[in-house]
Amino acid sequence: MRFFFFIITGLLFLDASSVASEPGLIGTSDLNALGIQYALRKKTDPIPNRIHVLRIDLSAKKVKPRVALGPDPDGDGPAEVSLTDPRKLAAGPSVVAFINTNPWDSFPNAQGRKNRNWYPGQPVDIHGLAGTGGKMRSTIAPGNTSVWFDVQGRVHFGHQPDDKPREATTGFQLILSKGKLTVGEGGARHPRTAIGADEKGETLWLVVVDGRQRGYSEGMNMHELASLMKDLGCWRATNMDGGGSSIMGLLDKDGKMKVMNSPSDRFLGLVKIRPLPMVLTITKPTVPKKKAQ
Repeated sequence: MRFFFFIITGLLFLDASSVASEPGLIGTSDLNALGIQYALRKKTDPIPNRIHVLRIDLSAKKVKPRVALGPDPDGDGPAEVSLTDPRKLAAGPSVVAFINTNPWDSFPNAQGRKNRNWYPGQPVDIHGLAGTGGKMRSTIAPGNTSVWFDVQGRVHFGHQPDDKPREATTGFQLILSKGKLTVGEGGARHPRTAIGADEKGETLWLVVVDGRQRGYSEGMNMHELASLMKDLGCWRATNMDGGGSSIMGLLDKDGKMKVMNSPSDRFLGLVKIRPLPMVLTITKPTVPKKKAQ
């Protein structure tokens, strides 16, 4: 029965039509009007990598960052969220793009073992600061790993007790600070997600590096990721959750959300979209419907 359950769960998350093989479907002019630019960078040195970059002009006030969280399964209980298909989290009519953010973990069973097969509806604990609309679902002590947005929509890195985040996420580590790398060379290469910004917090970069796909895109270590963010123009940048969680979505010209990267999880050789606790979305203003006369 358990094997059958995982087969069904995997099949529910296999959707080749929603994973873009190439970025040619994007309505570029519409995105530019919102202050959003998408670019696919391909590198071959030192190894093959495909890098998906969203550059967002927050100062234009044409879009807003908003954190979308999965449902809270137990109210005041220990679980903070249920894992949910990220495409479902980003299904709102105003959402233009999304990216994964916080790491998380499951709860141990009676034998002290944690289930890390990640299935939709699984209750988990979010790591780090996480919240939307000024209400925090998950909180942590002050630190430099948080990436949060104030009421004006500017992005900040690190938070203090007096800060009042409007939208909040958290990564694993700050990899770029004041234009300087904070990580050493070497280390394992994996799929990566990073968030960066300029010195004023008015230009935002959302980056996903595909990985674990030999000869196609093999991933980056922390130093390579930090160097990439600096080259893009970031003043600060944080390494978010990565691996099979790394995902970026963007509206196509028909208004459908497309997964722009190639997530590394596989099921029967096909791409498997991993359920997540939350995503950071980029939203545009919605036009109110006219009342019937």
